[in-house]
Amino acid sequence: MNNKIQSSTGEFDLLKKRIEALEQRITHMENDVASSGHRRTGLFRLELSAEENTLPKKEASQDHSIESRIGEYGMAWMGNIVLLFGILFLSQYLQNNNQEIISLVFGFVSVAFVYLLGHLTRKSLPYMSRLFNYNGHLLLYIQAMRISMFPGSQIINNTLLSHLLVLVVLFSLLYLAYRNSSQLLAVIVWLMAVITAVAEGNTHFMLPLMLGISGSAIWFTIKKDWWTGLYISVFLAYFIYLMWIIGNPIMSKSLEFVNIHQSGHFYLFACALAYSLMALLPESEKVSRSQLNPIIVWNGLGFSFIFTLSVLAFFTEDYYNYFGLIAAFCIIYSIWLQLRETWKSVAAMYAVYSFVAFSISIAGIFHFPLAFLLLSIQSILVVIVALWFRSRFMVIMNSILFLGLLLAYLIMGNILHEINFAFAIVALGTARILNWRKQRLEIRTELIRNIFLSTGAMMVLFSLHQAVPANFVTLSWTFSAMLFFILSLLIRNVKYRWLGIITIVVTVFYLFIVDLSNISLGYRIVALMFIASISLGISIFYSRRMKSRKKEP
Repeated sequence: MNNKIQSSTGEFDLLKKRIEALEQRITHMENDVASSGHRRTGLFRLELSAEENTLPKKEASQDHSIESRIGEYGMAWMGNIVLLFGILFLSQYLQNNNQEIISLVFGFVSVAFVYLLGHLTRKSLPYMSRLFNYNGHLLLYIQAMRISMFPGSQIINNTLLSHLLVLVVLFSLLYLAYRNSSQLLAVIVWLMAVITAVAEGNTHFMLPLMLGISGSAIWFTIKKDWWTGLYISVFLAYFIYLMWIIGNPIMSKSLEFVNIHQSGHFYLFACALAYSLMALLPESEKVSRSQLNPIIVWNGLGFSFIFTLSVLAFFTEDYYNYFGLIAAFCIIYSIWLQLRETWKSVAAMYAVYSFVAFSISIAGIFHFPLAFLLLSIQSILVVIVALWFRSRFMVIMNSILFLGLLLAYLIMGNILHEINFAFAIVALGTARILNWRKQRLEIRTELIRNIFLSTGAMMVLFSLHQAVPANFVTLSWTFSAMLFFILSLLIRNVKYRWLGIITIVVTVFYLFIVDLSNISLGYRIVALMFIASISLGISIFYSRRMKSRKKEP
């Protein structure tokens, strides 16, 4: 009897589980297909009802959360901002009513009071305590600026003491940022340094502050891993130099370059060098390629822009000397980085930058169009260095620079035969090197090589067109087609055969469109017979080649 009861109970449980599983499956199916108003099962309605009941609760909870956030954080911000301006206005009011001493005392007492509020609320209201501390930092800096630099409220007339006071405040706040691991406070202090530099306007006070920002940012990045602050510091440091070189327009209300450089460019070089030295850091969890590469690029862009302004302002006569020094430093630094084998992408960047700077230096020394000859030859040197660096990036950048250089040469219109042939030889030589060492450069496409080959072939035709007499243009182009075919046989490369075919087709078009109406009858006959011979020879070559392939097993 007991066995029967247990058996019935087991079957009942199994049946119950199957019904529940079936109902869940039906509910899932209805979830997928049902639209509003077409839901059928009781379970679905039950779940829907539960969901509808919980939704208002969630919305109410969200509303309550938003309200709490606004109340806790928004009101804290608003209260601190109002407190800051209230203290400043009251202090200014006392100042305007000839109560300088009282205004001064009130200002510093207010600073102490705000700091005290931050200290007292540090456990009960930590967020508000933090805002009180920031408020105190701002008030302290403003009070220091008031008594040392602001016209009308300045008490310390000695320049050295006034600068020293502000610097002490800035260094103190920077130390607090380091001790409390507050990247935000560090950025705020750098902004204060920018304001101080602009307010002062003196060359040898502004620009050292620029170095102070870059140096402290690099130190914090090494110690605290503050990469975001480092990116911001690059902008702020070069912004100070920009304000200096354009005559500090915020204070002077005029925009013009300063007349004398006062050796200010040495600060610029020091700043750029400091950021460049970040590449000497070893790769680690704190220093990765994704962090270092952007800072190198960001620094390079900032330096290039600012130094261009410096050249326009001070060095229009001897700029090539400075670009030569930059090129020398960058190539040595890139070789050093390459030998260290830590940051090869950064080494390639500095190598490319060195060649760009070297190009500008060459242009300044030799002038155009002669400089085009040297710059085209330099392109081969870049490819050789790229092979050593194993840098595809350098090859791509060199391709862009080479094409831009060639385009500039053709647009300028001052054509010289030597330069024409130099561009043709360099393009064909570069294509050959790329094909020879493409495995080392890990180049997976033929695009770059095809660009150099086609550019070289076009420059061959252009060079011959410019160099030989008009009666011999067709013949010279035909010889170049033969040369391409011979090269294809010697090095067993189909691309040169294609160059030969394209060249002979272009030659035929040129013969019928241009030459037949311009050259004498004798030259026409020679040209026609010569091209016909070459064309037939090519045809015979391909015919025999096809037959030999068919005979192959």
